[in-house]
Amino acid sequence: MIKLSKKWDYWLKAISYMAQSQDKVLKISEISQTLEISEAFLRKIINNFERWNLIKTIKGRNGGVYIEKNLQEISLYDILSSLGEDLFITSCTSGQYCKNEDSCVTTNVLKSLQKWFSSLLKLYTLDKIIKK
Repeated sequence: MIKLSKKWDYWLKAISYMAQSQDKVLKISEISQTLEISEAFLRKIINNFERWNLIKTIKGRNGGVYIEKNLQEISLYDILSSLGEDLFITSCTSGQYCKNEDSCVTTNVLKSLQKWFSSLLKLYTLDKIIKK
């Protein structure tokens, strides 16, 4: 079973909220209250995404966060990758050495599934996510 972290769930909600207000600078406290996400936790996530250039922040009294990129340029794959989430469906698709790879009958199937999963994540961009 692939299980994505709470951090990913919160970030997807936050960035989707930001995407719906793309032209506005949003206060972190507003996002936190609206989505019922801990402000301290949200700040950690936002700092991480700023480093990956997915969002921009403005410091100061009138500061906040906003998405500068085109929403078509930010995919679920980008979001998960920048969070440091493990995107491998099994340990044998992670590129780690496996002594049974040559004799394992499921290796090719799992590698194909891994490619499909990564491709699927890249297809879902923020513009598609926020459309109803």
